[in-house]
Amino acid sequence: MYPTYKEGQIIMIRHTRNFKVGDVVVAILDGKEVIKRITSYDHGSVFLEGDNKHNSTDSRHKGAIPDRKILGVVAWPKRNLK
Repeated sequence: MYPTYKEGQIIMIRHTRNFKVGDVVVAILDGKEVIKRITSYDHGSVFLEGDNKHNSTDSRHKGAIPDRKILGVVAWPKRNLK
C-alpha cells in the first residue's frame, strides 16, 4: 500500500463487517495478510487494489475475493490520499 502505508509500519485495525468502497482493509490474499483498498463491493465479494497501482498484486490480477477474507478496517493511522 505504499505510498499510503510503508513496509514495517505499525497499524491498528478495527474488526468489523461494516466496510465500504474506499476503506483500507487487512485481508487474506493468497494465504498472506495484505493491506488493500476496497474499490468495489458486490454480493459478498470485494475487489481490492493497492494504492501503488504499478507495483501491486491485487484483484486486478487475482479477481474479487469473498468478503469473509476481510480481517478488518485500518483504524490507525488514518490516511486519506484517495
